[in-house]
Amino acid sequence: MKRLIVYFHYDPLGQIDTACRLVVEAMARYGEVFFISNGTLRPADRAWAAAVTLACRERENTGLDVGAYKEALAEIGRERLANYDELVLMNFTLAGPVCSLAPMFTAMEARPELAFWGLTRHYAMKSRRFGGRSGEVPEHLQSHFLAVRAPLLGSDDFWRYWQEMPLPKSYEESIANHETRFTTHFANLGYRWDSYVNTQDLKETFVNPIMACPWELLANRGCPFFKRRSFFTPCADELRRTDGTAARALYDYVKQATNYPVDLLLAALLQRQPLDALAGELHWQYVLSEAVPAETPPELQAQGLALLHLPMPESDPVTAWYNREAARMADEAIFQAAALFAREPMLGVVSPAVPLWPAAQLSRNADWQAARPALQGRVRVPLGQNPPPAPACGWALVRLAAVADGDTLPAITTPADAWLLPLKAQQNGFISASFTTAAGAAAAADQLALYYRQAADPGAVAKQLGRLVKHKFKQ
Repeated sequence: MKRLIVYFHYDPLGQIDTACRLVVEAMARYGEVFFISNGTLRPADRAWAAAVTLACRERENTGLDVGAYKEALAEIGRERLANYDELVLMNFTLAGPVCSLAPMFTAMEARPELAFWGLTRHYAMKSRRFGGRSGEVPEHLQSHFLAVRAPLLGSDDFWRYWQEMPLPKSYEESIANHETRFTTHFANLGYRWDSYVNTQDLKETFVNPIMACPWELLANRGCPFFKRRSFFTPCADELRRTDGTAARALYDYVKQATNYPVDLLLAALLQRQPLDALAGELHWQYVLSEAVPAETPPELQAQGLALLHLPMPESDPVTAWYNREAARMADEAIFQAAALFAREPMLGVVSPAVPLWPAAQLSRNADWQAARPALQGRVRVPLGQNPPPAPACGWALVRLAAVADGDTLPAITTPADAWLLPLKAQQNGFISASFTTAAGAAAAADQLALYYRQAADPGAVAKQLGRLVKHKFKQ
C-alpha cells in the first residue's frame, strides 16, 4: 500500500524533540512523510526534517492542526494525492511507538471495506466546552491519527470538507468543529470506519481510554502510541474521571516493559510545561521508612550532592512549629534521601513534604504567588500557578549538576530565592520531589478519606464555607 503521512508539528521553542523524531522515523518506514510545522524551526531541526521526510514546511502558527492540514493538502493537491492508496493525518501529541507498527498496518490493510480508520476512539459524552452549540460530543475517531483511503480520498466529499472548514481560533474550536465532527460527517455520507485499538468493552467505563488507562492500551491492546499530555494534563481534570494514577502507571510501564526512552520525552516536557503540572500527574513523592538519626553524616560531596539549609518564610506560630518539625527530619532521613538520587538519575532536588497542617499548605501557596512575578525573568522554564514540589520546610538535598552553575550554587538569601532550586533543576532537565514517612503517608490517606466524607455531606460543606467567610472577614 502506497501511503502518505502528513505529520503536524508544533513546538514553542522551534525544536523537533526526540519524541517527534522517533515517531517520524518509525512512520517513514511505512510511507512518505510530509512534515509541516506551525512555527519557525531551528536550523539543525530543519536540516534533520529535510533529510528524513519527503518535504518539510514551516508556516505561521494559525489554525492549529486544521490550518496545517489544510495548507499541506492544498500544496500536495488532489491530483498528486490520487497516486496514494492511503493518507495518514497525524500530529505531534502522540509519543512512541513502544512496539512495532507492522501489526497495526497489517491488521488494517486486511480490512479493505473501511474508507477511513483511526488509532483510537473517544466515546459519546455531553460537554459544553467541546460539544459546540448542542453540547453533544458523538463517538468519534481521535484526530491525533486518522487514515483516509482512496475511495474517500479521491471524492468531492473529502475535498469539500477541507475547503469549507474554517480555521479554528482555539483548541476548543478545533475539537468541536473538526475532531468530533470528522467521523460522523463522513459516516453519515455512507463511508465505513473503525479504530485499530478495540476498547468497546471500556465504553461504559471511560469516554477517553487513551487518557484514562493508557498502559492498558499499550500492554494488552496493541496500541503503539500514547499521548504526551498524559504527563501534564491538569490533575483536577483527571480526577473528575479517573483515580489520578494513570500517568504514573503509564510512565512505569513504558520505562520498565519497553525500550522506549521515556525519560528523553520527560526531559523535553520539562522545558515546555510547568513543573507543578508534571509533578501533579507523575506524583513525584517518596515514602521513606521510619528513619533514625545517623551517627556519621553521609559523604554527600562524593555523591555530587549538597544539603542546603534555607531561610524560612514568616508564618503563624503553629505553621512555623510544624515546618521546624519537618526540617528536623534532615538528620534522621538524610541517608535515605541521599539514596534516592542513586536510584533516580533524573532527580535534582528533594525536600520534606509540606506538613499536613492546612495552614502550612495555604502559606506555601501564598509564598509561591508572592515570589512568582520576580522569578519570571530568572529562569527559562514556564512557571505554573501552583508551587513546585520542592523545596519545603527549610532544607533541600540537591544534586549539584542539577542546580549549580559550574561549581557555584544559586545565591539563596531570602525565602523567595529558594524557589530557584527546583526551577534551575527543571531548566537543566531534572525533576524535583518531596518525601514523607510511612506515618505521614498514612495520615495523609486518612485526611483524604475525611475530606471525601465531608465533601459528600452538604452540612459539612456549608459549615466549612461559613468558616472560610468568617476567616476572610477577620483578615
